[in-house]
Amino acid sequence: MVAYIRTMVKGEHAENDRIEARLDAQGWDGFGTLLGAVFYFAVNRRFPNGASQDEVIRFVSEMRITTTGGPETDAASAEKLINAALDPSIDTDVEPTMAGRVQGPTILHILGSCAVSDRELDDLLSEAAALASRF
Repeated sequence: MVAYIRTMVKGEHAENDRIEARLDAQGWDGFGTLLGAVFYFAVNRRFPNGASQDEVIRFVSEMRITTTGGPETDAASAEKLINAALDPSIDTDVEPTMAGRVQGPTILHILGSCAVSDRELDDLLSEAAALASRF
């Protein structure tokens, strides 16, 4: 599943499709947890010192304009999830399917388009996999 996210971020569409087909056959158990962990690390990479509500709103607006799938992303849910990633004491009532729809485009917006080196991406994915394995 880490490879799936890596190919998604790197824009390696053919390989991503191949891995997706394999996961469709084998099952996606644990993917939501991994995606949530990658989201957490990506958001904290983008906002290492936290963010004001205005910064989060601007970020979500930019993401929705510039990211594939972004226009369909619910802005209020995105803002809630980003704020919760920055401050784990914040509870969210975002339904899991909606969370997945927010997390993917957010991860792509932060990590995609060569925003991180291969090594940085691998390190972040490794940290996320280690965190996800604890749940």
